[in-house]
Amino acid sequence: MDLYGENYVLTVDIGTTTIRSVLYDSNCEERGSYQEKVNTIYSTGNDDEVLVEIEPEQLFQQFLRVIERVYKTLPPNAHVNVGLCTQRNSIVLWNKKTRKEETRIICWNDKRANKTCHQLNNSFILKGLNIAGGVLHFFTRKNRFLAAQRLKFLGGMVSHRLIVTINRSEKLKRMKAEGDLCFGSLETWLLMRSSKSNTLCVEASNISPSGMFDPWIGAYNHMIMKIIGFPTDMLSPIVDSNLSDMAKKPIIDRSHFGSEMMISSIIADQQAAMFGCGTWEKGDVKITLGTGTFVNVHTGTTPYASMSGLYPLVGWRINGETDFIAEGNAHDTAVILHWAQSIGLFNDVTETSDIAMSVEHSNGVVFVPAFCGIQTPINDETACSGFLGIRPDTTKKHMIRAVLESIAFRVYQIYSAAESEVYVNKNSPVRICGGVSNNNFICQCIANLLGRPVERMTKSDHVAARGVAMLAGYSQGLWNKDQMRKLVTIDDVFTPNLESRKGLLRSFEIWKKAVDRCLGFYQ
Repeated sequence: MDLYGENYVLTVDIGTTTIRSVLYDSNCEERGSYQEKVNTIYSTGNDDEVLVEIEPEQLFQQFLRVIERVYKTLPPNAHVNVGLCTQRNSIVLWNKKTRKEETRIICWNDKRANKTCHQLNNSFILKGLNIAGGVLHFFTRKNRFLAAQRLKFLGGMVSHRLIVTINRSEKLKRMKAEGDLCFGSLETWLLMRSSKSNTLCVEASNISPSGMFDPWIGAYNHMIMKIIGFPTDMLSPIVDSNLSDMAKKPIIDRSHFGSEMMISSIIADQQAAMFGCGTWEKGDVKITLGTGTFVNVHTGTTPYASMSGLYPLVGWRINGETDFIAEGNAHDTAVILHWAQSIGLFNDVTETSDIAMSVEHSNGVVFVPAFCGIQTPINDETACSGFLGIRPDTTKKHMIRAVLESIAFRVYQIYSAAESEVYVNKNSPVRICGGVSNNNFICQCIANLLGRPVERMTKSDHVAARGVAMLAGYSQGLWNKDQMRKLVTIDDVFTPNLESRKGLLRSFEIWKKAVDRCLGFYQ
């Protein structure tokens, strides 16, 4: 087949665990991929908090390497656009003059700001803001003020991690005062590193969970940032996911590969996965099981003000038009499995599904997955992990089953919170992706708990990369939504077993009691 002159999209998915490049042709068929493991560094900070970081130079070299491995497989005359899909809320600071990093990449699940957030959430300032929001909502009925009534700062947001990082370093404070300090989330930093000619910007879906963005006005929330003392002079402009509002599209400089490549789309990882799953209509549901668990519900063209900790996010913004999603998440998913393997519960993660199914139940053992606290809908970052209900006849098999069930229980807990608040279309499928979704036992448990069929995506760990490619092609007119629906392919369907559901729901109630006992442990 003659491939010369054909259009390609080369996508780079920068996750917490893996960085991969995937090449797609003009029919959105995968033509090659390459991935490397990201070296995530865990350490203990000043107040015994868990620090989660990545060496920036190492990650940038991996970024170049994964691109090069698939790029060199192309024929000489191929036309290539690049799409970026990045982990959200991970930040790095650098020197404006030298363009050299001053910190490691501070990951989204880093806990250095937890204490500060806890103090602020209990302050008179925030309580006053909550009261004011409630009063304004009562008189105006605007959801923007309902969100202010429920506002709570979380350590996973960009805002406080940046403030804490600067305040802990005399050098960074001096650089900020002298105007020499820059910061960005991953997409901003990658643009800075890719070419000196790139205009620094932040993409709408990436900035939306940062704690600095107001989805009801589609811009920075300067009032909140003023209250918390955020350095607004360090902000970059917000742009569309397809970069249509940029005067000049960013590039990867020819110094890296010998030829220049244009970056045509940028989107956050979970939103990319949602786009890749084909969940584009109001009420559609996507579940991702990766480093963390993410349950996303499409809320249409307006954001939703949640009462249970769901976060209103930009799904994607194309040519100025925004689709919104509501998101609930749990930070601990793949990391739980890696830990369980490291302590010898099992040797190979691919065997855990069969091990869990080899026992009828967990023999009363439950596991609370809370290395980074409990997020939606409880939002207690002082919660602890633990096995509860261990007995003399407890075996490794029971413990493995309890660990896998806990992942499904967190999905069900988040889904139930979403279902109680936002419109969920029961006639559209629930779609699931991410590396952990390859575990059949977990997927079947989720289907049983939800009482709905769950469709697992083909190449479930490539769905986010595919979503970026689909977004790039859609925004450039290569295909419309009807054509894109044919590009969404399903690997397997898990049908709920109503008899198994009864027993699983009983186990879920026991698990909830265990969660209650783990809350507030680190207060």
